[in-house]
Amino acid sequence: MAIKNNSILARENRIMINEIKEDIKSIKLDLAKLTNHYSKRLPTWASILFMILTAMIGGLIGRALF
Repeated sequence: MAIKNNSILARENRIMINEIKEDIKSIKLDLAKLTNHYSKRLPTWASILFMILTAMIGGLIGRALF
């Protein structure tokens, strides 16, 4: 009887593992699509320029307050 229950559990585990693998593949594909969508919003130079300007403004505000 114990062997029969173990085989049922093993079969169920295999089914669940295969479903999880399919879900992970789906998540990876969706993440790749999302990344590709957002990667085309701004060019790299514009992102660097905004980062530098934000740091300068933060420094000026910090110097003015303290």
